[in-house]
Amino acid sequence: MSVLIASAMQQFRTSIGRPMFRFCVLAQPVIFGLLLGMMYLEKSDMDFTLYAVFGSGLSTFWSSICFSSASDIHRERWYGTLETIYAAPAGFKWIVLGKIIGNSIWGFLSICISFSVVTLVFQKQIIISNFLWLAIGLVLMTLSLIAIGYLFAALFTLSRNARVLMNFMEYPVYILCGILFPIEQLPELLRYFAYAFSPTWAVKIIHYAVWGGTWNEVAPYVGGLLILTLFYLLISVVMFSRIDVKCRVEATLEVY
Repeated sequence: MSVLIASAMQQFRTSIGRPMFRFCVLAQPVIFGLLLGMMYLEKSDMDFTLYAVFGSGLSTFWSSICFSSASDIHRERWYGTLETIYAAPAGFKWIVLGKIIGNSIWGFLSICISFSVVTLVFQKQIIISNFLWLAIGLVLMTLSLIAIGYLFAALFTLSRNARVLMNFMEYPVYILCGILFPIEQLPELLRYFAYAFSPTWAVKIIHYAVWGGTWNEVAPYVGGLLILTLFYLLISVVMFSRIDVKCRVEATLEVY
């Protein structure tokens, strides 16, 4: 636990020093908030709350946690420090998880920035019918995105080409998961595919926080989100075990 906390705090302090990361967590929520606010300004207060307020925040959260956390492995390899971290007695997987948690703190702050900017600039009524569902949705979404970032970190360690996959997935997730508009507007086949991604389930919970709903309506999405998060973690553990074998056999961890 001490390693996890130390790694998270170190990442929290150092990641904000990178210009691109500052853009993701400070400028991007403002830009997305203003753009989505203008797009949904003439819509209902519920649509404005869902897609202008929370949509802009969740999209920047996805970018800051998943993209930046996965890129940390690429960055450590570029600096020539990846093999040193891997060989540390503290444990490579715990150090990586701490890095992702450190980035997730900034990602959560980006939601607060987006919420503040959209609320102050557009002066629209923000509707939240159930704060409990909102809290559950945000907490579970944060845990799930940490699990996804952990999985991508493992992919980066195993493959030098995973960065292409990460660049490819950033914007399609905004569309597939219903972050920027309802997934009901997508073709039926894509709607089924969208539920393979945990942000879709988190967005549904947040929708119920805005619309209002009973526990029986929210429970299936909470359960689905928890199952997918555990599934991501299981795959990550398996991949990190494979990393250990691969590094010992091939000794190419530091090869860029």
